[in-house]
Amino acid sequence: MVQVIIQPRPPGYYWWQQPTGTPEIHIHSVERHVHGNGIKIVVHGEVKIQAGEIIYARELKLNTLEVIKFTPEYHRQPTDIAFIVSKWIYRKGEYDNWASIDVYDDAGVWQDSRTGPSNGSIWLDFDAKGE
Repeated sequence: MVQVIIQPRPPGYYWWQQPTGTPEIHIHSVERHVHGNGIKIVVHGEVKIQAGEIIYARELKLNTLEVIKFTPEYHRQPTDIAFIVSKWIYRKGEYDNWASIDVYDDAGVWQDSRTGPSNGSIWLDFDAKGE
């Protein structure tokens, strides 16, 4: 079963928190690991996102976002360009934090709605860990 999450974005405090679009998130599985008094949640899925957008921990069914790994899905892109994905997690491990996503092509060009494929969004597989 796949859970699809598309939700409106609240405006942020800074320019980089201003939503440029709404990522489409498909959650495929959620794992819960209990070790002593700690609980670790691992979420697997895919997201359709463009460069400069942010993903909140709550959109991934997490209270805190500590680690997120992206892998581009080349077979779902309408182009033969290789993509490089980087992320920056704001307030790592704190409640209701978020990650900023940057996507570049193989020539180092930032992929947004003006330079990216079709509407600027690409599909990325993700593995996220948090609480």
